Amino acid sequence: MEKLNTENPVNIDPTPQVKKKRIGLRWGLAVIFFIVGLVAYMDRANISVVAQPMMEDLHMNKVEFGLLSSLFYLGYCFAQIPGGILSEKFGSRKIITLAVTWWSIFTAMTAAASSYIVLCIVRFLFGMGEGPMYPGNAVFNSYWFQKQEKGRAASALLAGSFFGPIVAPGISVAIMAVFGWHGVFYSFAFIGIVIAIAWYIIGRDKPEQHPWISEKEKLLIIENRSVSSSERKSAPWKQYLKNVQFWAVGIQYLVVIYMNTFFLTWLPTYLIEARNFSLKEMGFAASFPWIAICFSVLAGGAISDAILQKTNSRMMARGSLAIVGFIFFMIGLYFAAYSTSSWLNVLWLTVALGALGLPIVASWAIANDLGQEFSGSVSGWMNLWGSIGGITSPILCGWFAQELGWNTTLLINIIPIGLAILLWFLIKPDRPLV
Repeated sequence: MEKLNTENPVNIDPTPQVKKKRIGLRWGLAVIFFIVGLVAYMDRANISVVAQPMMEDLHMNKVEFGLLSSLFYLGYCFAQIPGGILSEKFGSRKIITLAVTWWSIFTAMTAAASSYIVLCIVRFLFGMGEGPMYPGNAVFNSYWFQKQEKGRAASALLAGSFFGPIVAPGISVAIMAVFGWHGVFYSFAFIGIVIAIAWYIIGRDKPEQHPWISEKEKLLIIENRSVSSSERKSAPWKQYLKNVQFWAVGIQYLVVIYMNTFFLTWLPTYLIEARNFSLKEMGFAASFPWIAICFSVLAGGAISDAILQKTNSRMMARGSLAIVGFIFFMIGLYFAAYSTSSWLNVLWLTVALGALGLPIVASWAIANDLGQEFSGSVSGWMNLWGSIGGITSPILCGWFAQELGWNTTLLINIIPIGLAILLWFLIKPDRPLV
């Protein structure tokens, strides 16, 4: 009986279905989320690229500049759970449109801020605008993708997010050379407004509502997605908060985003100060770690889904992938700290950040697996903890760099990874939260 069950999906179903997956409307909409993630992370990353002239103009030190990133994540943190709940209630089309428009306005206002205090308020509100993006995408994925596609679905937005820092340094440096650092923020704000309008025109909350979808694809999705009901329900928060898995998923993601934010906030400054790169060289060198994480997220989603189909074990498909990524992150960061060559240092930083893509995509896939129709709430909870990591990372790492030096900062950042690995053994992803 077991042989028959394993042979059927391989010999009968997948061959025709794989073609449908690749040409389906849902994958076209996933490409739009790739672009949304690209714009979002370009908007986040450009402040690190213009850090030096911005700090000089507004008379900021490293800790004060780090506080700007922390305030972004504070606003981002507050918007996570409300963003997930609102996406479940009103749908991802409206919430994503509102979010992109909101953060684009405050991207422009970053350049218009006349003082450091105003800039702090603007970056907090900018963070609130980006907050609903990932929970909204999780709700979208619950309705638009089959159970065995969740890893690849999650990787679309994530890959776009990490492609942003690849292109942001070069584009930001080019814009800054012509229009100054203020022009960087105005340019990206305009792009964001265009994307918001495009998403509202093209996007829909469910495949049942989209006029362009084929009947075959619509039936394929409805029959195989994890959402069991189209009724609007409230997430069972009391049950969630008593569940060890729920807490473990969140706290391990705090570590993930703490590390990711360190790279996002301080990588350009680190390469210039600790490795003596020029501004142009930095723009080139800083792109390699982000290229690596972009590809690892895309590959990780596909690998995770493939493991799930073969083993029918989410612990193997999600947990093992996350743990392997954490291990390689520690190795990369250790060797980066002790590299004598600047470009060898960049190579090991590339290994480290690339490896971090595996626990990131595993985390978002597991939030969707465990949350099902409440994936917006579960992913909002997880990203709330991630935001706490984002709040603390810029300030702590800025202080470490200022007081202890850059190499010590790299080595200290290895320590929390061990905790994250242990937490994955508390997560039982094959058991739903409810």
